Amino acid sequence: MRRAASLRSRGACFPSLALALCVLVACGDDDVAHDAGASDAPIDIGPLAPISLRVATWNVENFFDETDDPDKEDMVFTRAEVEQKIRDLARVLRALDADVVALQEVENVALLQRLAMAVPDLGYVDWHASTSFDPRGINVGYLSRYRASNVVSHVGARFPSPATGEEYFFTRDAYELFIEPGGFPVGIMNLHLRSRSGDGGDDRRLAEAAYARRIAERRVEVGTPRVLIVGDLNDEPGTPPVRAIVEGDFFHDVTLAVPADARWTFVFGGRRLQLDYVFANATVADERANVRILQGPEVDVASDHNPIVAEFLLQP
Repeated sequence: MRRAASLRSRGACFPSLALALCVLVACGDDDVAHDAGASDAPIDIGPLAPISLRVATWNVENFFDETDDPDKEDMVFTRAEVEQKIRDLARVLRALDADVVALQEVENVALLQRLAMAVPDLGYVDWHASTSFDPRGINVGYLSRYRASNVVSHVGARFPSPATGEEYFFTRDAYELFIEPGGFPVGIMNLHLRSRSGDGGDDRRLAEAAYARRIAERRVEVGTPRVLIVGDLNDEPGTPPVRAIVEGDFFHDVTLAVPADARWTFVFGGRRLQLDYVFANATVADERANVRILQGPEVDVASDHNPIVAEFLLQP
């Protein structure tokens, strides 16, 4: 942020100077009058140009380590397999070149640190991972070029389904990261909703989505002007969980800017589906500059989901 310093001009006459010089520098009472009320405090004029913020979301598919967690049904890989996974993910992260990456299906924060260390050129200085009730131990997390001003977990929150009234909790958290790029406060919520397998999955996803939207909407109301909801919703456009987030136009699906034939993030039974999203409240949605869903063989090697990257130009 640039600051303009207050400039002051002070004139003073000394007996040794000629009278003509004293007249030229405007000596006497006029000088005092011109300085009246002046301050040495700097003037804060705010940002002079838009700030670019690139946010990506990606389900990285079974990003587990080499250690067995006895309390979870986790997958255990060899060290060579983990290192290969990190290399595959790193190749795609470099293509995304995002300031913040919201990741799903991450076992723990130590893996995120190892991933960040594998891409020192990308400049990630902060990484966070939630813990959750997921029986497999797959969690959500972040890599960020900006130090977080706050990180908030909602594990343990209880909330009802809008459809049935059944009470639920987040299987894998609604994990919030707050940053201030260029002095602009931004909140990002990372979701990985319950999968479609198992009884009650549809109703739980609806409950999770509706409560996540309620949390994010409240963030805007109490003073965070820019809020994003990103992640893997495990549901397609137009389904009740997606509608629960976008109804009323408080949040907008910015992936709609991607051409329809490229708007898919997962393949199931030969069908191309969109399960992953970036939603933005009106302020930041209006600042959208570009959105892309990255697809191709290098992505396929690294994960079964395609990442989304969205760029916003935050305006003063």
